[in-house]
Amino acid sequence: MVHSPMRRSVIFVLFLILGFCSKGFAQPLETFIESGIKNSPFLADFNNQKLASKLDSLILIASYKPQINQVTQAVHYPSGNGWGYDDAITNGGNYAALVSLAQPLFVKKRIQEQLQTIELLNQTVKQNAKITLIDLKKSITAQYLTSYNDFAQYQFNKSIFDLLNKEQNTVKALVEKGVYQVTDYMNLQIVIRAQSIAINQAFIQYKNDLSILSLVSGFKDQSNVVLTKPNLVPVSKQNLENSPVFAQFHIDSLKNKNSKLLLNQTYRPKVNFIADAGFTGITPQNLPHNAGTSLGINLSVPIYDGKQRKLQLKKIDLAENTRIYYKNFYSTQYKLQSDQLIKQLELTNNLSAEIEQQLLDQEKLIEVYRKELESGLVRFLDFITVLNNYTTTKATSVITENNKMQIINQLNYLK
Repeated sequence: MVHSPMRRSVIFVLFLILGFCSKGFAQPLETFIESGIKNSPFLADFNNQKLASKLDSLILIASYKPQINQVTQAVHYPSGNGWGYDDAITNGGNYAALVSLAQPLFVKKRIQEQLQTIELLNQTVKQNAKITLIDLKKSITAQYLTSYNDFAQYQFNKSIFDLLNKEQNTVKALVEKGVYQVTDYMNLQIVIRAQSIAINQAFIQYKNDLSILSLVSGFKDQSNVVLTKPNLVPVSKQNLENSPVFAQFHIDSLKNKNSKLLLNQTYRPKVNFIADAGFTGITPQNLPHNAGTSLGINLSVPIYDGKQRKLQLKKIDLAENTRIYYKNFYSTQYKLQSDQLIKQLELTNNLSAEIEQQLLDQEKLIEVYRKELESGLVRFLDFITVLNNYTTTKATSVITENNKMQIINQLNYLK
C-alpha cells in the first residue's frame, strides 16, 4: 500500500475524529431538554410570577383589615395688624397627635371578586409557562434532530470511506497484474480524498449545530458529546382541549365576566368604620387637657358618573366578541395544522419505506460488484457509479428520516 502525504493526512484527520467519538459519551435528547428547563430564565420568571401572585392575594386581604395610622400635626396661622386668616376659621393654630383607625365594612364579596382577578392572572401565568415549556422542548428537539442528522451523515461518510479504503489493495494488485489501468487506481485515490473531505465537512457541520444545541439548551459540556438516535413517537390523538393556548381563551372569558363584576362593585355603596384617639387643640400648652376620641361611619354612594359604567360594559362586551373570533379561528387553524402534519407524516413514512427497499437492493448490488471487482470482471468506473448512486440514496434516506422526526416533533408539541 502506498503511504502518500495525502493518505497520511487523511488517516490523521480520521484518527482525531474517531478519537473524539470513541472518548465521547452518549447524551440522549432528554438530557438536553432537562438542561433547557433547568437553565431557562423564562420558566424561572414565570415561577416567580406565580409566587408573587400568592403574595398579591395576601396583600389584598391585608388591605381590608383595620388600617391604623399615627397622625401628628402642628399648624400655626400667623397674623398681624390688618393681615392674617380669620381667627373664626383658624383659631390661630391647630395642634394634634392622634391614632386613627379605618375599617371597611361589608367587603366579603368585594374581596372574593378581587381575589378572583388575581387567580385569573395566576392562571394566565401558568398557561404562558406551559406555552414557553412547549416551545422550549420543541426548539431543543428540533435542534437535536438537526445535530443528529449531521452525525448520521458523518457516520455514513465514514462507512463509505472505509469501504473504498478496503478496496485499495485489491485495485492496486489488479493494476499491477494489468487487469485494471493506473488511471483506475488514481480515480480511487481521488474518490477517497473526496470522501475524506465529505467526512470533514459533516464533522464541522455537526460541531456547529451541536454548539447551537448547547446554546438553546444551556448544556455547557459539549466537548465529548455523542448524540443518540431519538425515539420519537407521534401522539395517538391530538386534543384541542389540552392546548394551553386554547385554555387561555377560557381564562379570558372568565376575566371578562370578572371585569363586569368588579365594575359593578365600584358602583355599590361603600361603608367604612372610622375612629381616632389622642390630643387635639388650638394651642400647644392646652394639649394635655384636650385628650379625646371619636367614632363614626363613612358612607359613600355613587349617584351619577356621566354614563361611564355603561360605556365600560360596552368595552368589555367588545373584548368578549374579539375573544370569540380568535377562539374560533384558532380552533380551525389547530385542526387544519394537525391534519396537515398527520398527512405529511403518512407520506413521509411511505417514502421512507421505498427508500429503505432501494438501499437494500443497492447494498446487494454493491456486494456483487465488490466480488466481481476482485476478479476483474467489472469495470472499476461502473463500481464507482453504483457506489455514488448508493451514496445519493443514503443521503436522501438520512434527510427523509430527519424530516419524519421533525414532523413528529411539530405534531407532538402542537399548541
